[in-house]
Amino acid sequence: MKYTSTISDKKWLTLGLLSDLGWIAYFVGFALYLINGADGLGTVILSVTFLLNCLAVLAVMIGIIGIISQRIRKLSRTISKRDLLFGFGFVIYGALAGFLLTGVSAVIDVLLQYETGMCLASQIMMAVGALVCFAFGLPIMRSFKPEK
Repeated sequence: MKYTSTISDKKWLTLGLLSDLGWIAYFVGFALYLINGADGLGTVILSVTFLLNCLAVLAVMIGIIGIISQRIRKLSRTISKRDLLFGFGFVIYGALAGFLLTGVSAVIDVLLQYETGMCLASQIMMAVGALVCFAFGLPIMRSFKPEK
C-alpha cells in the first residue's frame, strides 16, 4: 500500500527544516556529552539510560538514512508503508525516546549532583533537540495518508 503526503510544499519545507535543526542539536549535544567525559557513566542507572540513549541516537540515524534513501530513489511524497516507518518512524520515535531518556538521566544527574555543568548543558541540548525533532517531524509523518 502506498502513502501520499497531503501537506503543502511550504509547510513540508518549514516543518522539515525545523525537524532537521532538532536532530542536529540532538546529535551535537550527544557528541558534547561524549567529549566531556559522560561523567554519568559511573552509576549503574545512568549507564543504562546512556546505553538506551545510544540506541535512540542510532534509531534517529537509521531514520535519516531511510529518508535520504527515499529522496535518492525520488520517493518524496508517495512512499510505501515500509519506507514511511523506516524513515519517518525511526526518526520520530527515536527522537521521542531520546527526549524521554535524556530527560530522565538529566533529572537523575541533578538529584544526585553527579554531572558537571557542561555535561548537564549537553543533556539539555539533547533533550531540546530531540523534542524539536519530534514536534516538527510528527506532523509530516501524520500527513501521509493511504492512497485509495
